[in-house]
Amino acid sequence: MPTEEHSEGRRDEIVQRLSDREALQPVLAELTSAGLYAYITVDDMSRWTVASDTEFGRIDVRVGADGLELEVWDTSPGLYWEEEEDHRREAFERLARVSLPAVARGMLDAGQEAWWDEADHGVGVRIRCELPFARREQITAIAQRQLEILNDTIALLERRLVE
Repeated sequence: MPTEEHSEGRRDEIVQRLSDREALQPVLAELTSAGLYAYITVDDMSRWTVASDTEFGRIDVRVGADGLELEVWDTSPGLYWEEEEDHRREAFERLARVSLPAVARGMLDAGQEAWWDEADHGVGVRIRCELPFARREQITAIAQRQLEILNDTIALLERRLVE
């Protein structure tokens, strides 16, 4: 049976999550007014998130410690799909999967991470940054710039992996 202290802590957590959702409403409005399809959802860690799936990548915005946490991420499918021989393609993918952490470590900045995506058979990259609430009106422009950096980073990592 939960103690009163435990119930109080749980209630505080629920209140905080609801206020996070309310804090994200203006972000949702900014993204949709810029013509992006955006929606509020709960992510895999039960955090309220404004999400937008664009042709240039995915945008996720959450309430962070001192403002907004912006993440842009995507995967580039089929790095070696032009390889006709399955065995050879699988060997290239295995080499890329093993090499990617070292390549990424030497190329990525703080707040950036890369991985090999098994489902898409290609490179995935995520870029995170923190923004003060006061920059909320600029969230679309900032996200679009981050998406450009994201796609440049994916292309650079792919070039290094196929060299």
